[in-house]
Amino acid sequence: MMKRLALFLFLAVVFCVPTRAVYYLTLTSSGKNQLNYAYDGTTGIYTLTTSGSDPYVYANGLSRALDDDEQYLYFEYKCSRVVAGFQTYFGNSWTEERSHIFGNLPRSESQWRAMEFDLGDDRTAFGWGAKGHRIRLDFGQQSGLTIQVRNLKIRRANDVADETKDRLSNHLENYLSTTFSDACGVDYVAVEGTQVKVSCHVDADNKYALVEVPPYQHLTELTSFVFEVPLSAGDTVVSIPRNILRSSLRFDRMLSKWAIIDRSGDTPKLACHARYADDIYVRRTAASMPLKGKKGLGGFWINGDLADIDDLGIQSVTVNIVLTSMISTQYSSFSNPINYTYAGRSYYIDQAQVSALDQTLKECTRRGIVVSAILLVSPSACPAGMSTLMTHPECDGGNYSMPNLTTLEGTCAYAAIVQFLADRYSRNANGRINHWILHNEVDFGKEWTNMGDQPVRVYMDTYLKSMRIVSYIARQFDQEAWVMGSYTHSWLSCSSDGPGYSTHNMLRLTQLFSAAEGDFPWGVAAHPYPQDLTKPKFWTNDTQSTYSLQTQYVTFKNLEVLNAWILAEENYCPGRGKRLLFLSENGTNSPDYSQTQLTLQAAGACWAWKKVAALRGIDGIQWHNWHDNRAEYGLRIGLRRYSDDETEPDGRKPVWFVWQAAGTDSEDAVFQPYMTTLGISHWDEIFDQQLLGVETPFRCDDTAGNVQIFTTSGLYVGRCLQSLPHGLYIVRRGPNSRKVLW
Repeated sequence: MMKRLALFLFLAVVFCVPTRAVYYLTLTSSGKNQLNYAYDGTTGIYTLTTSGSDPYVYANGLSRALDDDEQYLYFEYKCSRVVAGFQTYFGNSWTEERSHIFGNLPRSESQWRAMEFDLGDDRTAFGWGAKGHRIRLDFGQQSGLTIQVRNLKIRRANDVADETKDRLSNHLENYLSTTFSDACGVDYVAVEGTQVKVSCHVDADNKYALVEVPPYQHLTELTSFVFEVPLSAGDTVVSIPRNILRSSLRFDRMLSKWAIIDRSGDTPKLACHARYADDIYVRRTAASMPLKGKKGLGGFWINGDLADIDDLGIQSVTVNIVLTSMISTQYSSFSNPINYTYAGRSYYIDQAQVSALDQTLKECTRRGIVVSAILLVSPSACPAGMSTLMTHPECDGGNYSMPNLTTLEGTCAYAAIVQFLADRYSRNANGRINHWILHNEVDFGKEWTNMGDQPVRVYMDTYLKSMRIVSYIARQFDQEAWVMGSYTHSWLSCSSDGPGYSTHNMLRLTQLFSAAEGDFPWGVAAHPYPQDLTKPKFWTNDTQSTYSLQTQYVTFKNLEVLNAWILAEENYCPGRGKRLLFLSENGTNSPDYSQTQLTLQAAGACWAWKKVAALRGIDGIQWHNWHDNRAEYGLRIGLRRYSDDETEPDGRKPVWFVWQAAGTDSEDAVFQPYMTTLGISHWDEIFDQQLLGVETPFRCDDTAGNVQIFTTSGLYVGRCLQSLPHGLYIVRRGPNSRKVLW
């Protein structure tokens, strides 16, 4: 679901009227003087280096006209020296008369410093702010300065909310980067049936206290806490009732995190990172259901083509679940509701939707098909009163919302529907949900998981709270369940949502939060569509999809990047090894039904499958879509034609037969004709050997009892002839070739 095309790839569509977004400025790569800069797409930081007495750089032209109250220039910076005489010029006529000298930027070497300048009078005097207008930023008159700049934007006058978000973002950054003293800390959190046990240690020098921080509060902004207990010096285990009555709701403290504060001063001071649960009480153990293969289908639902699942040999699917349409606090919302009690409150679940979901999931479970549920929050698909309760209060448009985790009531309503689903669908009798994808394409959150305009750290803090809630609830019933973050084909490329809204940076932030507050089984649900969804020939068109970890995009062309990232040991999940990686929504387009375009689409599927099959880090691919869909703005990315196609309604396209053959004995015969379309003579040619390399080998016993050797990147090396000590193998590389690998 790539944002630039505004595709509605899910069945539920939200119609919201968006408000103006914060306007982020970007600097030009040309049109600068005595100044060079590097831009880090991962962090959104510009590093400027001055090389003369008149250093300046232009921002790109405004993509829209500014509103009258958008009059403050804001940015954050670091510099080891004073920047004397910061000045702005207002285009698009560059004269001294159309400029404003704001003065010095003070030295700020180790901490980010925020600066804000009122452009209101300048906008009026110079008539500046129309679409296409540019601004020039002059950084003093000194050569040899290195200045880091981030969060460069035009914002509204008296925007207290924006100031609060920036302050929270900076507090979160400081929190994540702080190395606390070993003198105290939360060591382990065990959630039992009726108790939460927090193991911690403190020294004897200060007045320490253990505090609870539920999901609806921000730890870095708190001066008082919902629960606080003094700690004595030494090692301590604090036992706390698991459920606590708050505002008529029995809140489950399994969802909280725990920290130690220092009370020796006038205000509490955080003494360690907070810690979430390490061990979760097991209510039930679900039957084992291993993934049988990598071939899958996206957006599965019950329809008249159910035989396709068998004919195609599907082994995994995604199923969309719009949470907000299923639950209500009012009995009258549904004709035949299920009464469900959570946190001591009655909620009502739509029996009709549950029955339909049962039918879909039972068909999958009967076939041993692994299901990943995509959990969506829709402001418009809500019973009366539930939109305010369950959708984020700052949602200002887009297709879906971030869940409302800002209140106790919203958090409990969200947890209630998740627990209903996790409980019901961990029993094979109702069908199974094996994994959970949250929510949709968060690197383009404004369109697909809307939370309003947020600094990326604030956004990810909430997103990870949602992931943890689902993970902890689901693992009570199925200890093998993973939650997965949903991302587009962006990698270092940032969306217009703001600096840092890129897949790579959001994964980096997920790692930072996990390292600080305790890791948990989270994985990646990637959508590696072509750069231009309309063009199927990604192998030549995707020029920004390079074979480098610094690529702008990851598409079918360069899946080795995702594979290398997920296989890097520093990205592993403690206790579980490699994290789960699904390509949960992806496909190639056939712009029309001509033989040429259908052949290109099918050739792209051959390429995608060959890579997925060979790359060990990728656990599965769910092809999207099953059928071409009129709601997808002219895209034809399905395995079958439109249901109302004039020539061949629901007809099987060539890509259908490619997907059927994938992973079977007929694969080579079906795939071989498409090699000409791809311009290759051997499938090895589609892999980037330099990125993958020959790494430490691993062994895999096949069904015939032979030992096959692969690289850790997943490329086949050869058949093992002999295992030697210290991880050495003698491998047959060809009819007359042997090689020792380690």
